[in-house]
Amino acid sequence: MKRCSEFSPVGKAASWILVAFLIVAAIINITHGQVPHPWSVVIVLVGFTLFVVSKLSVILSRERISFGTRLMTTPMANMYRLGYWLMVVGILATFL
Repeated sequence: MKRCSEFSPVGKAASWILVAFLIVAAIINITHGQVPHPWSVVIVLVGFTLFVVSKLSVILSRERISFGTRLMTTPMANMYRLGYWLMVVGILATFL
C-alpha cells in the first residue's frame, strides 16, 4: 500500500534529475574556485547539529554503533532525516 507521503515514479525521477543537475552545477563552481553563497555553510551546521543530536539519542540510550533510524524514536528519526537533507541542501546552496 502506498503512503501519501511517498513520491510517484515521475516525482522520484524528477527529484533525482534535479539533484543531479544541482550537483553538476556545484562541481562546476567548485572547479572554478567560486563560492557564491558562503553563508550557506550555516545551513550545513544546523543540519549537522540535528544529525548529531538524533544520533546521540541512540548512542546514549542503547547502542554504541548504529546505522539508520531503526533504533530511533519517530521524532528523532525525523530530526535525523531533516539533518541529512539540510546538510545536502546547504552544501549545494553554498556552491550554486
